[in-house]
Amino acid sequence: MITRCRPLLGTLVEITVPKGCEDAVGPAFAMIADLHARMSFHEPASDLAALRSAQPSEAVKVDRETVSVLRMAVALHEATDGLFDVAVGRALVRGRFLPRDGIMHLNRFTGTTADIEIIDDCHVRCHRRMLIDLGGIAKGHAVDRAVETLTAAGVPAGLVNAGGDLRTFGARDWHVQLRDADEAIRHVVTVKDCAVASSANLHNRRQVKGVPHGPHIGWNGVPVLTDQRVTVIAEWCVIADAMTKVAMVNTDLADEILKAHRGYVLRDAMLVGAA
Repeated sequence: MITRCRPLLGTLVEITVPKGCEDAVGPAFAMIADLHARMSFHEPASDLAALRSAQPSEAVKVDRETVSVLRMAVALHEATDGLFDVAVGRALVRGRFLPRDGIMHLNRFTGTTADIEIIDDCHVRCHRRMLIDLGGIAKGHAVDRAVETLTAAGVPAGLVNAGGDLRTFGARDWHVQLRDADEAIRHVVTVKDCAVASSANLHNRRQVKGVPHGPHIGWNGVPVLTDQRVTVIAEWCVIADAMTKVAMVNTDLADEILKAHRGYVLRDAMLVGAA
């Protein structure tokens, strides 16, 4: 197997394929780069920038891939009674996890995912102003699209890993080491033809006016601070990625949703120690 690595999606993305399949790696990276450009909170020409600058209820033309991710986000918002919410940008700006560049009157961005209307495969409207951040779901979507690009090119097996949100494909076992919230590696899980996503924030917190903030947001915009790693297994990486944020707050709810996606929340009792 050979592995190629590039900085994308705010992390290092690794693609591993069998020798002889190297030519398929470039298009897979190109797919990820294109998705990054369209769904980045930071990019002024992204679809998210267009949505936050639009007037309430104004139809906005966006890429089909962005619509696909937003459609999934709306479904998960409904399934989790609002816990999974991509309109967390306001809380993340307040916590200084996202830049405030060009964003005036932060209190006016009061919308939630429930205010997103998918008009068709290329148009979206937000009925209240909101700051959408797809950091909790787009990385998994990009991994899935990269896997689809590789398999369409005839690659029989491989792995796409975007900073710990990964998906394997083909009839090969992969041994994945899990980094705990304190950065130690204590467990390894063996997987085949599925996605694995992990989240933690023990060492990723910031004090704002004496109040601790984290990059994960729960119900009502309240930061979720946990000392534990959360890991989810699922058929698709977009689901595994999103469900780590739900599992941080409500593991049983995440497990219930994951039943429909050949997935579950990984408990330490299911794991073996790392070699």
